[in-house]
Amino acid sequence: MNDFSDFGNAGFGDVRLSNRLPRLIGQLAGNPTASISAACQDPHQAKAAYRFVGNDEVTVDAITKITREVTIKNITEASPPVVLIPQDTSTLNYSGLKATEGLGNTAKKTSLGLEVHSAVAIGESGEVFGLLAQKIWTRSSENFGQADARSRNLPIEEKESYKWLETLDKVGASFPGGTKAIHICDREGDIFEFFCKAEKAGALYLVRRCYNRNIADDHGFKKLDDLALSTPAAGRITVRVPRDSHTNRTARDAEVEIRYGKCKVTRDRNKTASKELPMSVEVYFVSAIEIDPPEGQEKILWQLITNVPTESFEDAVTRIQWYTQRWKIETFHKTLKSGCKVEELQSETAEKLKKLIAIYSIIALQIMLLTYIARNHPDESCEICLTEDEWKILYRVANKTKKLPDKPPTIYEAVVLIAKLGGFLARKSDGFPGVTVTWRGLTSLYTILDAAPFLL
Repeated sequence: MNDFSDFGNAGFGDVRLSNRLPRLIGQLAGNPTASISAACQDPHQAKAAYRFVGNDEVTVDAITKITREVTIKNITEASPPVVLIPQDTSTLNYSGLKATEGLGNTAKKTSLGLEVHSAVAIGESGEVFGLLAQKIWTRSSENFGQADARSRNLPIEEKESYKWLETLDKVGASFPGGTKAIHICDREGDIFEFFCKAEKAGALYLVRRCYNRNIADDHGFKKLDDLALSTPAAGRITVRVPRDSHTNRTARDAEVEIRYGKCKVTRDRNKTASKELPMSVEVYFVSAIEIDPPEGQEKILWQLITNVPTESFEDAVTRIQWYTQRWKIETFHKTLKSGCKVEELQSETAEKLKKLIAIYSIIALQIMLLTYIARNHPDESCEICLTEDEWKILYRVANKTKKLPDKPPTIYEAVVLIAKLGGFLARKSDGFPGVTVTWRGLTSLYTILDAAPFLL
């Protein structure tokens, strides 16, 4: 279950350091919620881990580079026609680490933490390929609370929102040919410079609109909202709406009405709009409006912009289905926080914290992959993820029995057993175990596996 050998080519400049990385990932993955000392178990191994993250030759860029290379390898081997790349930002709170050098402000001037912007590679059905890009940084306390005023006088390259364009560059530079890459962004990614950069680079995107942009067409409308809402509905579909922790929305099926069309959105009218930007960019718009939302639930209203040709109802439905995969990036950040407990890490410098976050990001994606396989290929043997000894111990402990089945459990059965170790009750009404409870179960399983010689 802990084969991280592909991460042994990080190119730190010292082959011993490169060999150390997959071992460290495996040790931390064995007990992701524990401290580094507890996860390594041996004090000498723990000391080696601390020396590793403290070594100047071990850099965040090198870790994210090998992570991207492994992800590209996974995509190349699978050869999917389309890979979705949801990206988003999350805040990591380290307000308790007053003495840690290099932390910045987060939501409040008195708070301390780091910002992390990640882009994961997801198949159209939700398959997890890995992490393609990640940026971890600190915000300065200088002029805190004056972001709006400051941003109006800065070019895009000096704004925090430039992270969306940077990710476009990082992914586009190394994506394998033959697979169509679609960048998926929420409303924060509604940036005219982003549209222009993607157009120039030949990159594809799907962005949820934040702004009611001006349009430069002869439709008789000046605003995109007016055009989208006046466009006749092309049909209705039922979509599975993911859970949203920000709005306390529970996962549910929703019937939505679909509209789509094409127009040109114009350049922002502000002082910092570069003269090199075109006056307008041609885009397709897709609108999904919920017909009859449940009482007490906010109506689904997704207004999307894309440069992927959308010229039929089927095309528009596909764009909506792509957008529902955007929540995978939130699942990733949640797993990083709740599963790996990265906000409980301690270090004397922010730079060491960044390295650990980059390493734990690799681990967080493993549980997402395991959950995907169990959901979508439930009849596969669990031996694609677990060794014979691992599944035998899991079966005996989770079922409280000494008797073993005639053949290995399926991957679905194994994940349910793992989740039961994490507190999952496995009642008919409980559905499929989620990422958090599965992660807790894996932590328990690894603890049990430490006693394997006594259980076999």
